[in-house]
Order: sequence, then structure tokens, then C-alpha cells
Amino acid sequence: MRILNIGIREVILLLLIMLILFGPKQMQENARKLAQTIRRFVRSDAWRTFLGMYDDVNAIKDEVIRESGIREVQDSLRGVNRELSSIDRDLRQTDFYQPPESPESIPEPKEKFPETTQPHEPDAKQL
Repeated sequence: MRILNIGIREVILLLLIMLILFGPKQMQENARKLAQTIRRFVRSDAWRTFLGMYDDVNAIKDEVIRESGIREVQDSLRGVNRELSSIDRDLRQTDFYQPPESPESIPEPKEKFPETTQPHEPDAKQL
């Protein structure tokens, strides 16, 4: 259960802190005041305006997703992922499967190739 993106653990922690700081009697009064403030805020025009803007932004987001074709791309990628997982599963069941080597077990090359920053120009002798 998540209310305003606060989980049950956070609520319990807040209640314990309030109980320690305010004591049981003051905690009841403060909880009542907090509930009244939240109720007034939720019933206010500002909250309704915010919810309206939130709905508008979600509608625009959904329209952009629908028009761009992102859902179709996501669905096709999920299908490819399922196929690759199936192939991987089948390969792991064969007798020829060898697990990939860890990066530490792969030896370093004896010679490193020099990196050139400029294109090779032929010497005058080669011309």
C-alpha cells in the first residue's frame, strides 16, 4: 500500500517519531490537526487545479506514446527477448554448451597494436 508514494514502513517510522516527540495526548491533537489540514487541502481549488494539470500531462504523454509507435517497438523487443531467452535455454541444454569465461581468465594479448592518429602516408621510397 502506497499513499502519496509513502510506504507502510515510512508511515510506521513517522508515527513512532511523533509518539516519541509529542507523547500520546499531543500526538492525537496533532494528528487531528494534520487530518483537517489535509482534508482542507484536498478539497481546495488548488488541489483540483493540480489534478486537472496532472490528467492533462498524462493525456499528452499517452498521445505522444501512441503517435510515436513506442508501444509497438516495446512489444517487438519483448518478442525478440523471448526468442533469445528460448534460444539461450535450448543452447544451455545441449552437450556442447560451455559457459562463457570470466574476464579475469581471458589472457591479455602479447602485443598491443599501435594506435595511429593520422592516416598512413607512403614514404618517398615506396613511390
